[in-house]
Amino acid sequence: MKYIIGVSAFYYESSVSLIEGDKFVEFLKEESFTRIKGTNVFPKLSLQFLKEKYNLTDNNVVACVFYEKPFLSWSRLTFFSMQKPFKRWKINSSQFKKIWAGGFLFSYFVKQIIPLKTNKILYSPHHVSHALTSTLYDNYKKTNGSDSKLIFVVDGVGDGETFSIFKMNKSNLSRIYVDLFPNSIGLFYSTVTDYLGFNINEGEFKVMGLSAYGKPVHKDFILENIINWKNNKIDINLSWFDFDKNPERSYSQKFLNYFGNTRSKSDLTNLLSVDFRKCADIASSFQFVLEYLLLEITKWAIYKTGIKNIYFSGGVSQNSLAMSKIANINEIQSFTVPPSPGDAGAALGAANFGYHVIYKQFVNSTPLFFSNNFKFPKTNIFLDYFESFDKLNNNIKKVAKLLLTGEIICIFDSGSETGPRSLGNRSLICDAKQTSVVETLNYKIKGRESYRPLAPVILKKHLKKYFNSDTKYEHNLLWMGLTVKAKKETILNFKSCVHIDGSSRVQVVLDQNLILYQLLQETTKLGNDILINTSFNFSDEPIVFDYMDCYVSMVKMQLKYLLYNEKLYLRK
Repeated sequence: MKYIIGVSAFYYESSVSLIEGDKFVEFLKEESFTRIKGTNVFPKLSLQFLKEKYNLTDNNVVACVFYEKPFLSWSRLTFFSMQKPFKRWKINSSQFKKIWAGGFLFSYFVKQIIPLKTNKILYSPHHVSHALTSTLYDNYKKTNGSDSKLIFVVDGVGDGETFSIFKMNKSNLSRIYVDLFPNSIGLFYSTVTDYLGFNINEGEFKVMGLSAYGKPVHKDFILENIINWKNNKIDINLSWFDFDKNPERSYSQKFLNYFGNTRSKSDLTNLLSVDFRKCADIASSFQFVLEYLLLEITKWAIYKTGIKNIYFSGGVSQNSLAMSKIANINEIQSFTVPPSPGDAGAALGAANFGYHVIYKQFVNSTPLFFSNNFKFPKTNIFLDYFESFDKLNNNIKKVAKLLLTGEIICIFDSGSETGPRSLGNRSLICDAKQTSVVETLNYKIKGRESYRPLAPVILKKHLKKYFNSDTKYEHNLLWMGLTVKAKKETILNFKSCVHIDGSSRVQVVLDQNLILYQLLQETTKLGNDILINTSFNFSDEPIVFDYMDCYVSMVKMQLKYLLYNEKLYLRK
């Protein structure tokens, strides 16, 4: 069997993917091994894991592909910063340090683990890696008779590029639009993330959640003075920003003068405070402008090409609220955003690029879950910490009853999910009707902010009873890629999983996800169609990966029930 490896590293959430023959068989994030959330180091532990599991050698690996082109990225940003060397000296300093680190040493790092011939080390353009990730999920959507795809890649910056639009038809991929640094919608949004006291590349979803509590009072000012879409190009006023001069701060003094002093996370704990309202209004304004820009550009590209099968990828595509607005454009026939559109998922696209280089075609499907074999501790040792709850094996029925009595259940089953959201294999589950239980899970156990609701999970046959949705994008709900509007009955009876703006980031479950599917069938019989599903981790830690993570997290969270391998266990 022949293998192709895809690698993402050195920026955020390092990861590795593996193609065996013509199928994806593995996707691993380095944070799962290091237990450092969002780690950007070279994923040596993930790669070593795959080497041992598949006996990877120079004889069976035909390509190892990095998700961007290091020299192209370095040269573009360096050329930009050198145009004003004194004003941008911090960027210059950062760029020259990269010569001896990061992507430039990719080949060296790979060969330390798998001694591959140099001609097998390939480099995929950054935005191409994102684009080729987005098209891997066609097997989950209904076809509409057209092979043509229109792919949008939106992120902060990669290879010096910030926004790309591609046309794809079978085995051909061509770019029809590109915008370069510093004209970046992604960095525009990360600026307000930085300003509000959140970590860039991690806190953008907090800004999105916060935005629903405010009003976009600054939207007109932002569009008139800071950023807009003019003459078919992104037009950004750099005097409001520092990201083009200083890698340590995104906003300028001018930004501070207009919006006020920076805020800390502690300012956002009291939803009734003046500080909270002011921050919520700023978040709402930036969210509105982000959505406006993406909508305008999408409509322009559809009009220009006539293609109505739309795909989005890149870090900005993790903004599920913006993706939902785009998905509802009338002209769109189908809409897809992958479960991991950011840099971690780009390892999948990098491997797909390598597959195309070698075989002149693309892989067009990938599983949502991958089967990982854990080495330590062994299953029998792991289960020594638990006792079987039901020796009669009526486990799913027992779990359903426990959920409806207010218990929180940990699920640790099979391989981990693709993307940042748990979909049932590494999940914490509770009853969506019991607001007090949901709040305990969200705020006390998970440590999340009070303005961020948890996600409802529901069988597909019940979706339109509780939520407004459209078949052209419903496949994205399998991995919580979009938000949808809740119906009145849902807001009334399941308010704990509905955001203040009436939306929910719902997960639809098919029988492919057997554990959740069976659970929902049983709770439906008992009178409840909706459960809560959130990731099995503290908010500042990676999702649990192996047996030890599972046990340690249960102890720290003081949770006692575990659904593992379709059996219910009680932690000793």
